[in-house]
Order: sequence, then structure tokens, then C-alpha cells
Amino acid sequence: MKTSGALLLGFLLGVVATAAITGARRLDVPPPVPPPARAVTPAPAPPSEALAQENRKLREELAELRKAAVPASPPERPAAKPAPDFKAKFAEFADQGFAAFQSPEFGEFRDQLKSAGTDGTRFLMEALRSATTAGERFLAAALMESLKDASALPALVEALGKEEDLLVRRMISHAMAVLGTDAAEAPLRRAMTADADLGVRVNSAYGLAKLGREDGRRMLEEAYLSAGTPPEYRVPILSGLVDVAAPASAPIFRRILTDTKELSYLLLAITALGKMKDTDSLASLQTLSVSDSPETVRQAAKKAIDEIRK
Repeated sequence: MKTSGALLLGFLLGVVATAAITGARRLDVPPPVPPPARAVTPAPAPPSEALAQENRKLREELAELRKAAVPASPPERPAAKPAPDFKAKFAEFADQGFAAFQSPEFGEFRDQLKSAGTDGTRFLMEALRSATTAGERFLAAALMESLKDASALPALVEALGKEEDLLVRRMISHAMAVLGTDAAEAPLRRAMTADADLGVRVNSAYGLAKLGREDGRRMLEEAYLSAGTPPEYRVPILSGLVDVAAPASAPIFRRILTDTKELSYLLLAITALGKMKDTDSLASLQTLSVSDSPETVRQAAKKAIDEIRK
């Protein structure tokens, strides 16, 4: 109603102004007829109580829908575990020398490196390349062997070609033998035939024998039988032949059964013949199983007989 009145007042003022501007002086001109008054729309009646309740319910439901539409906050992720400090631990064990290998913590460190996957292997490869002490390089090669990750072979081959420390060279060549794949055949054969150190040559021959190469097995046998081989080398060489367990080496092990009483040699020979399932050794093994040899020898002989007869 107020709005309609304001429009009407404006209309009237507009007519008066127009008359003044045009100089209308005819007093006998009737005044303009105002427009008819607009019908006034009656104010809506207040809603009923039932309708008001329905509106409140709708507003509450709408509020609930809006609340549900808000994306939930993502669950908090557990904080990432800090990466193991390989460098500090590695330096600590390198300072301990060979005693480090007897430490319970050394096994934990090795397991950490292994669980780190390629990161652990890369750390050891870099340590082997850049370490300034022979102890660190020896430790790196020993851990590479433990991890049994063949991707370390190129670093080992490179290191063997330039390493001057004898113990480190032997450790590297043994790691190459243990990790050996067909890709290691050429560098192992080079080391077996050309290296000046018998230990490196024997380790390399072992690697080739593990790959099924006859020249590696023959070299191991020759080194074991040679009068020029230091006595302390014989048991490790024989252990390598046991691990390979090539039937062609059976005559050496059969001879040990009848020609020696030394416990370590006997046990190695018995184990090898059982692995080979060498029927030609059954008579000698049977004799040992009821002999006056130590109980460990008798039991090992019985076990080998069972393995051969299976």
C-alpha cells in the first residue's frame, strides 16, 4: 500500500511539473484523472501449527543432508618410520673387524639391509667402491654375499679388478661365487686362470663348479689333491666339492671313507655321498655305521645310507 501511494504521488508531481514547463494557463482545463487505485492484496494468513511443524522438520532434514554432504576428513596416516642409519652402523661394525660377525646386532643389521631391498644393495655397492679402509671393503663384500642379490655382481667384478688387499680380494671372489649367475662366468674364469692368489683362484673355481662348469670342478679337485696346497685350504676346498656334489667327484669321497680317520673329512665325505646317492659307497658306509668311530660318524653314515636307498 505504501508503494502504490508513492507511485501515485510521483505521477501527480510529474503532471504538475509538465504543466508548469509547457506554460499551461488554461484554467478551464480539467485536472487529469488519477489512475484507479490498485487492488490491495490481503496479507497471508499465518500458517497453521501443523504446517509450521512440517516446515521445521524439512529444515532439520535439510540441515542433516548438508552435514552429511561435507566430505569426511581422511584418516590420519601413521608417521613414516625413519630410515635406518646404514652408514653409522656400517662404520661401527667395520671398526670391530672379524669380531663383528659374532655380534647378535650384526644379524639385525644384515636383516635391515635385506629388508631395504635395492636400497640396501646400493648402499653396499657404494661402500665397496668408495671405502677408504680394507676392513670396510671386506665388510661390504661379505654383506653382499649374505644378501644374495645378484644385482651386486657388477660392483664385485669391478672391485676385484682393482683391489690390492689379499683378504678383501678373497672375500670379493667368494661373494662372486655365491652370487654367481651365468653373467658371472667370464669374470670367474678369468680370476680362476689368471689371478696370482690361490685363494682367489679356488673361490672362482667354486663359483664355476656351482654353475655346472667342468673346468671349475676339475680345478677344485686338483687343488685338493695337490701336495702344494696348504693344509688349511683342504677342508674349505672339500666343502666346496660337497656343496657342488657332482657325481664325477665321488671317487675322492669314497677314498676318504677308507683312507682317513679325521672327523671333519669323514663327515664331509659321508654328506657328499649321501647327496649324490652314490650306491658304490654303500658297503663302506655300512661298515662305518657299525664301527667304533665316533657316534656322529656312525649316525651320519646311517643317514647317508637312508638317503641313497630312497
